Amino acid sequence: MTDNKYDVIVVGGGHAGVEAALASARLGRKTIMFTMYLDTIGMMSCNPSIGGPGKSNLVAEMDVLGGEMGRHTDKYNLQLKHLNTSKGPAARITRGQADKFWYRVRMKELIENTENLETMQDTVEELIVENGTVKGVRTKLGIDYYGDAVVLCTGTFLRGRIVIGDVKYPAGRQGENSAENLTQSLIDNGVHMERYQTATPPRIDMRTVDFTQMEELYGEKHPRYFSIYTEKKENPVVPTWLTHTSSKTVEVTRDMLKYSPIVSGIIETHGPRHCPSLDRKVLNFPEKHDHQIFLEMESLESHELYINGLTTAMPPFAQDAMLRSIRGLENAKIVRYGYAVEYDYAPASQLYPSFESKKINGLFLAGQINGTSGYEEAASQGFMAGVNAARKTMGKDPVVIDRSEGYMGVLVDDIIHKKTPEPYRVLPSRSEYRLTLRFDNGFMRLLDKAEEIGIVPEEKIAYLKKCRDDVYSAIEKIKEVKVPMREANELLEKVGENQRLTKGVSAGELLKFKNVTYEDIAPMAELEEYPEFVKNQIETMIKYEVFIERERVQIERFKKLESMRIPDNIDYTEIKGISNIAKAGLEEVRPMSIGEASRISGVTGNDIALLIANIK
Repeated sequence: MTDNKYDVIVVGGGHAGVEAALASARLGRKTIMFTMYLDTIGMMSCNPSIGGPGKSNLVAEMDVLGGEMGRHTDKYNLQLKHLNTSKGPAARITRGQADKFWYRVRMKELIENTENLETMQDTVEELIVENGTVKGVRTKLGIDYYGDAVVLCTGTFLRGRIVIGDVKYPAGRQGENSAENLTQSLIDNGVHMERYQTATPPRIDMRTVDFTQMEELYGEKHPRYFSIYTEKKENPVVPTWLTHTSSKTVEVTRDMLKYSPIVSGIIETHGPRHCPSLDRKVLNFPEKHDHQIFLEMESLESHELYINGLTTAMPPFAQDAMLRSIRGLENAKIVRYGYAVEYDYAPASQLYPSFESKKINGLFLAGQINGTSGYEEAASQGFMAGVNAARKTMGKDPVVIDRSEGYMGVLVDDIIHKKTPEPYRVLPSRSEYRLTLRFDNGFMRLLDKAEEIGIVPEEKIAYLKKCRDDVYSAIEKIKEVKVPMREANELLEKVGENQRLTKGVSAGELLKFKNVTYEDIAPMAELEEYPEFVKNQIETMIKYEVFIERERVQIERFKKLESMRIPDNIDYTEIKGISNIAKAGLEEVRPMSIGEASRISGVTGNDIALLIANIK
């Protein structure tokens, strides 16, 4: 039995499981990660993409705190591309196209060579729970493994069902088994379970594509990397290709809709609203015919192309007909048909912000089991769940990032308090502090949390602290330097600004002009040479000072509400005047603060006022 005793048990080897296991092991805890198949550790089940609006922010935040996804993507990608460069700093992000083969192979290699971390190929079928506390897991092979904390990162495998047309069979991914019994173990221990679905497009053989009819798109040789620690001479620039659906595609799809499982009723569960299938697009937008289709290489080691924009679970003959109506794909050959997968998940209102279950002490849940969608959402949950599972076994309080500190905080706060009819995806519009929670300033926001967690080495913490101090000291220096009117106007004319000044200004005021850059100002203030990410912070914080200050005031108000604690033993049914909807939400979530209570679906401002009065 002693051989099967661990500090932390992680169930699942996807993006959530990988980050959870690495975080726990790097914190010195004896950790074991279970996966149904060792060769699919870190597998990218759907698209080859990492990053995008909101998602890039998650990856950058994980990186600062000690996560792996950012630097791994920087190493094993086909291209990195800047998005929203013409927009404000809150919108500018990086999107990566990973090499799915090398990402997976190298992640398995990393896992196998991480100290304190073991792997096991087996299926976990049951939780071992005593008096409401998890003690370990029982596997399909009948072996019991014991641990002080368990992290479930089960992805789409809990009673997973693949759907292609009218064909439906058990599987967590096409060609892989499902986990059939763990759901019942959760239910038996008081966890409420529901079902969602997600889908993926067909893959095609790139040798059968006519690329001459498509637009080639390239990434950046010198991108803004996901990891603040990445140093490369240049990044690869493997192309992607853009084509569009046609009126013929819409016509073919419309004719085939009777075979669609979402029309026939074979699929009854909800899927990601922000990644709809092509048949759903035709249903919802019948007048639109030129939907974008991006062809993305899956790996330098493969001829497979991922068809971004053609998600569908239609029967094979329908997928073939839809595909061949698209310019450049008239003779394309499918090597993997698209499919949908339905699976069980546990609504996240049953979690604390630490990702620990309110139902089972010592059990943590991360990734799609919490009703989310996306690699980045899964990985960031896995990282924080792994950190807090490890800390629990060490007798330490959990580390929680709130929604004013990071998109990771927005994610956990939203999934606990706001019910969504489909798998949750992080989006910039979900954050009220978008300018503060930028993709490029994670080291400014989360350095203290990184130090508290303890994964990032001390020398890197010290380096980033110096960088943070350099930002503030350089900003003060730039604000103090006076620029004569003539010199200022010469610069404005040089950079194409139409406005002219009637008096001298500070270098800081000059930098607020749209076309004036840090490089224009640095010689005036006699600044030393800083890393690029430091220069970027200096310029952004000066240019957007007024708006950042406005958010800072809002964040202070938010923090005040977060600091107003709610007694653990409060009885919401006894508070007169609070609506029944609010009482139900408050009882379900059991919020720890007034701020948390205010974000529960159905709780109004009047309910909060009555709650505060009752506590006082």
